[in-house]
Amino acid sequence: MVHILQAERFYECDYYTPSQDGFHVFETPFGKIGIVICFDRHIPESIRTCALRGANLVIIPTANITDEPLEMFLWEIRAQAMQNQVAIAMCNRVGKESGVTFTGQSVVVDPYGNVISKADDREQLIIADIDLAQSAAARKLRPFLELRRPEWYA
Repeated sequence: MVHILQAERFYECDYYTPSQDGFHVFETPFGKIGIVICFDRHIPESIRTCALRGANLVIIPTANITDEPLEMFLWEIRAQAMQNQVAIAMCNRVGKESGVTFTGQSVVVDPYGNVISKADDREQLIIADIDLAQSAAARKLRPFLELRRPEWYA
């Protein structure tokens, strides 16, 4: 993780240290795959950085709990997929630990922001076909990344 949250019920500084080398995108036989871990997904630059490095898919292992606004997380993932034209697979744990209930609700979203597959709150395996070539097609249709003007961003 690049960003570490220290807040009520989220004592990540007790367990993690921030990454010293940022976000990574890996070349695989299937395409370029980026990794964004848990809380990092809330920082728009996280998924954006993976997309700018050519990721066709960003995988997000996470641990959402039932006290958090789950609908907002789904919209957050859908919007970031569409804005960065990258497929996103967010896998979330389920069950209880130390008085915390994890929500499940893992989701796979295409580069247009459409939900391809979504789990419920039970332990399960979801399988989804992801066409990684869709990222290039989406970027050609709406070249959001090419049109960026970072010199104007604070």
